[in-house]
Amino acid sequence: MLDLETILDSRLQTGTKGVPPSGDGLRLRDVGAQGWNLLDGSIPMPAAVLRSHALQQNLSAFQTYIDRAGVKLAPHGKTSMCPQLFDRQLRAGAWGMTVATYAQACTALRYGVTTLLIANELVGEAEIRALSEVTSARILSLVDSVAGVERMERFLYGVKPIEVLVELGIDQGRTGARGAEAALAVARRVAASDKLSLAGIEGYEGLIVTGDARADAARVDGFLNDLKRLFETCREESLFTGEPILSAGGSAYFDLVARGLKTEGVTTVLRSGCYLTHDTGFYQRLLDHVGERAALGPAPALSPALEVWAQVVSRPEPGLALINAGRRDLSDDAGLPKVQAWARPGRGAQATSVSGWTFTRMNDQHGYVRIPDDADLAVGDYVSLGISHPCTTFDRWPLLLEVADDHSVIGALKTFF
Repeated sequence: MLDLETILDSRLQTGTKGVPPSGDGLRLRDVGAQGWNLLDGSIPMPAAVLRSHALQQNLSAFQTYIDRAGVKLAPHGKTSMCPQLFDRQLRAGAWGMTVATYAQACTALRYGVTTLLIANELVGEAEIRALSEVTSARILSLVDSVAGVERMERFLYGVKPIEVLVELGIDQGRTGARGAEAALAVARRVAASDKLSLAGIEGYEGLIVTGDARADAARVDGFLNDLKRLFETCREESLFTGEPILSAGGSAYFDLVARGLKTEGVTTVLRSGCYLTHDTGFYQRLLDHVGERAALGPAPALSPALEVWAQVVSRPEPGLALINAGRRDLSDDAGLPKVQAWARPGRGAQATSVSGWTFTRMNDQHGYVRIPDDADLAVGDYVSLGISHPCTTFDRWPLLLEVADDHSVIGALKTFF
């Protein structure tokens, strides 16, 4: 579906994390034919990997959930910034892709995304002018103020009006017009413009996370009701051009969004992104709440697909292992990594699951792992780390290895951060 040939023909370079010496100059498309195995000692550590089976299962399970809900999915590409994965998401049935920035939009467009939602406001002259000239794709962006409308109008000179969605915000939240009255004024101003067209209404509920799942869900439902009332007012005033779009939905409350925003004669678009790889922390806890709510039946069966493997470089004292992965390799903004397994590298090596091993802190290039005093873990052994919040781990890796269940390397995925 996307044109990935230039990516697949790009050459690996040693010095790129996870690329073995034998991979220098190898085309990306040929990685899976090399017979590499993550655990045999040939892959330099640390290495970020995607488990192929889990990845495919997540793609299928989430798209099936969305389809059954009767809504559309435009996955947020900022999660992976990997066109090879965009392609799989689109092939699985995604309506389009979402991005956050002009640079991300350029990457998506370069490889052939034809429906692109920029979930942010365009305010820079260069960005507005450049995107106004794109005719090969449908591009939608956001606006939350009359000042924003006027700024876009000032720099637009394309051959057709630019489609925008008015963003309704949350008090003390992020962007978005504060209150229905302010948002409606923006919508009316867009509808009166000869350079913009009002494609729909949008909001983001994902910032509503306090730890009280029931209270958060009630607040999300309230916000979605506000969003829908604003939408209906705009529809009654005939402000929209074409079939309107109603959009929200990160990876925390996709069930409530799908239930609350589905509307006859409307393209309801969710923008979840982290379902692709899921995680072992933040999003797993949120998925548990989706299952508890059962707003649209059982939660989709998602499992962690992203792992970072690292090597023990020091056992300086009993109960402590230092590994060669730290802040340059791992995210900690939504919780520290989780130690999942270990392996002694060599031909035929197997990973052994662990419990009670704890990742406690990290420096730039080192991680601290607390283990039982009698653990059979030596310098040179490998440790597998599960990630909480995949977005901020992906951006540390220009290349990820795709592995089968036996840890054989079946491909490589290039990111564009």
